[in-house]
Amino acid sequence: MRRVVVTGMGAVTPFGFGVDKFWHSLLESKNGISTVKSPQLRGDIVKIAGCLPEADLSHHKKQVRTLFSSIPEDDNVNSYFLAVYEAMTSAGLDPREMHNTDHIAPCIADRKLNYIEYVDSYASLLKQATDEHGKLDENRYFLLLREAKIGKKTPFNDPDSINHFLARQYNITGPQLSVATACASSNTAIGEAFIKIKHGHIDIAIAGGAYHFDLSSMIGFTRIGAMTQNPDPETACRPFDLNRDGFVMGSGCGVMILEEFELAKKRGASILCEIRGYGYFSDAYRPTDPDPEAKAASQTIKSCLDLAQVNVSSVGYINAHGTSTKMNDLTETIAIKNVFKEHANHIPVSSTKSMIGHSILAAAALEGIVCIKSINEGTIHPTRNWMHRDPALDLDYVPDGPREVNLEYALSNSFGFGGQNTSILYAKI
Repeated sequence: MRRVVVTGMGAVTPFGFGVDKFWHSLLESKNGISTVKSPQLRGDIVKIAGCLPEADLSHHKKQVRTLFSSIPEDDNVNSYFLAVYEAMTSAGLDPREMHNTDHIAPCIADRKLNYIEYVDSYASLLKQATDEHGKLDENRYFLLLREAKIGKKTPFNDPDSINHFLARQYNITGPQLSVATACASSNTAIGEAFIKIKHGHIDIAIAGGAYHFDLSSMIGFTRIGAMTQNPDPETACRPFDLNRDGFVMGSGCGVMILEEFELAKKRGASILCEIRGYGYFSDAYRPTDPDPEAKAASQTIKSCLDLAQVNVSSVGYINAHGTSTKMNDLTETIAIKNVFKEHANHIPVSSTKSMIGHSILAAAALEGIVCIKSINEGTIHPTRNWMHRDPALDLDYVPDGPREVNLEYALSNSFGFGGQNTSILYAKI
């Protein structure tokens, strides 16, 4: 079997643009969760999220003009391409300079943008444009509508995923894989790309995930009781804490360049780490709630380690799915204890979501980047807002970080709705 390595990374997060900005913000335990200001995204019940910062992309468009030549004029989608560009640049990879790109695969988990014209948003604007006698000022209404950008379409439509734009932008003719396995999506994308390279189907993959939260998603998650109703952005997200009461949504994009080891060496790429294991099993339990016995989650972690041929005692860090929901944090703890036995109490487990919220399809890719940085930097970030121990959760959740460690292996767990459980093992090269 062939070896698979990571040679480049790119990130867009609530902290801003770039992997380094993301990483250093985590080490400083900064809070990327804030009050939602956009009228298109702000709900009546949930008013906080891991929002992307407003950014002036004109500089990037001028400096990297060709990057934006075939992608839509939508700031969110454009900003995600900065993660692609950062990953490609750090890997020293430009497929447009290659004679043949059949061996390269775009594998980014994404989704179409939401085109729902929200009733609440329109109603709010109508109210603002109506006088005390109930008469509507149409000119003011259309001015407000134009400023709010409600209902504006984008060429980033349903069949045209980021992978399609990526293929056209870089003239990539290899297979595309657009994954949608809920909150596990980008781990699935990275894992399936890993398997394809390992078995010789492709040599290079641009893998990861991108997600921009929308109001309808926030409403849906609220209806099933998954999201916190704590209005304080400073304390709302508290994975593994006794008082956790639901997750906080977020936006972001994480991208990795995966390559076959010998090819990466041959072209002189800087190798960041090796991917050694991948596991994926399903609960077959309920549409949303995880299996309380964590059978499939446990099997996922075990199979990941088995594929890597790594003993449980060799794993030095777990980047948890760690959503801040009652059941997920409990079942993930159960799964870790099921697999690692007595060694579970000696493994630091921290949640990146505690600082940026849950960016759904992008979450696992960003957390994989964290695992790679942790291995290379010898440091792990803390779990923010862990203040009160839940008697049922007795692992080391790293409340006092950052912490210096010597890592050979870091495990990234990502468990999605529908019981879709994934784990990836990253290794020092």
